[in-house]
Formats: sequence, C-alpha cells, structure tokens
Amino acid sequence: MLKSMTGFAKIETEATEEGKLSCEARSLNNRYLEINIRLPKADYSYEQKLREQAKQSVKRGKVDIAIKWERPTGQTASAKINADTVRQYVEMTRSLKDDYGIKGHLTIEHMFNLRDIITYEENNNIPEETLFMALDTLLKKLNEERAKEGAVMEKDLHKRLEAISGYLEEIEKRWPVNIKTHEEKLRERIMEATRAISIDEARVLQEIAIYMERLDLSEEFVRLKGHLENFRDTLDSDDSIGRKLDFIIQEMVREANTIGSKSNELYINERVIQIKVEIEKMREQAQNVE
Repeated sequence: MLKSMTGFAKIETEATEEGKLSCEARSLNNRYLEINIRLPKADYSYEQKLREQAKQSVKRGKVDIAIKWERPTGQTASAKINADTVRQYVEMTRSLKDDYGIKGHLTIEHMFNLRDIITYEENNNIPEETLFMALDTLLKKLNEERAKEGAVMEKDLHKRLEAISGYLEEIEKRWPVNIKTHEEKLRERIMEATRAISIDEARVLQEIAIYMERLDLSEEFVRLKGHLENFRDTLDSDDSIGRKLDFIIQEMVREANTIGSKSNELYINERVIQIKVEIEKMREQAQNVE
C-alpha cells in the first residue's frame, strides 16, 4: 500500500485522577527518516524508547510528535532549591572578593534574582503504559491519514502510466513509417551527392543500413515498457518504495530522451514531449511517497 509522507493525527486520552494525555503527530517530506519528540521534562527518559517505537511505524519522512500531560486542577509541580547552582554562585562570589578585591555581600534578594536557583520538580509523571499505548494509537492514526492520501496519489500515478503507455503505442505504430520516410530521404541525398561519380549500389545500401540501425528504437521501446511494468509492480509493494520509484523514473526519462533524440518527425516528438510531461508529474508525486 502506497503511503504519503505528509499527514497529521491527534488524539486525547480520557481524563482520569492522574491526568489527561494529548498527542499530536505531523509528518512532512524528507529524504531520510527524522523523528522529533517533545515530552514533558519529567518524561525525557522515555524519549529513546518512544523514538524506536515510532521507527517501527514510519520508514521515511520528517515526523514531529508532541506529547502533553495535563494534570488535574490543583496538582502543580513542586518548587525546589537547586543546591548545586546556589553553591556555584557562592563560590563565584567568594572568588570575586578574594581574587579581585570586589566588595559587597550576596543576599537572599540577590539569590532569588539569579538564574536557575529554583527548579520545579514534576510530581506526576505520565504512566508508562498510558504513554506507549497512546503513541501506538497516534501512529496508527497518522498512517491511516497517510494511506488515504497515498491512495489518491497511487490512482493518479496509474493514470499517468496508462497515458505514457498510450503515447508509446502511438509512437511504435508510427515509427516504421518514420523509418521508411527517413530511409527514402537519405537514399535520395546520397544518390544526388554521388550522381557525378561511379559508386557501387551495394555499398550505398550498406551505408544506409548501418545508419538506419543507429536510429532503431526497438531496445528503447522494450526498456521503457519494462520500466513502466516495474513501476506498476513497485506500487503494489508493502515496503517503503519512494526511493525506488524515483530511480525508475530517472530510467524512464533516459529512455524518453533517447527516443526523442533519434526522431526527426513532429508527430513522434510531440508524443515524446507528452511522455516527458507525464513522467515529470509522476516525479513530483513520487517525491512525497514514503
């Protein structure tokens, strides 16, 4: 199933005596997998485990997850003196006096104006089971949204594959006529250029055959059809397919360019241009595929 790299999900747990959990996840295009998690300070220890859990559900893209824990009214964090910070300020004050002769006294009023003297200790961590179950639910919901967008993208990609196949079929039907016309014109030019001199007809035919072989598109038709089929098969895969699709598209562009460079007929060149337009639109879609 094709998944888009963009999506949004939000969940909230039911309020209990312990509190209520709110979670949001946003995913965006990214070449690799990047997961950012915002947690209450008291729950930082869970960050790595949560990141590993997220990696099981998301394979590519930039994912921002925000987790908020709302405690019941009246339950607040406890204020606490940061003893280590106070000790450092006192030592710094003593050093300023002893080493530089600076006079004055450090008072409690000064202390309360200094940074990080007071810390707030959370007194109600998120229950571990609640946290990981909530993340699992959030990620499932995020993937559901990404899959919905992916289904729309997949339908569009199949539509463009059919369009390319149609243009390619028209080119294949037209190509023998183009080759015949090209061969006749080439023969006329050679005969006109060599009319004043004696030249072996067999030699002329051989040179024409060699030149026309260089213009043969049989291999390009086969390869481009193969890339189209490979693209279809890849869309049916359950793996992360975005990078593979991008690689196949590069190969499709190469074959389309070769066909265009070998053709000198407006009818064929117009269809080559249409193929390139469809491929470019497919590239834009594939850049958002997980």
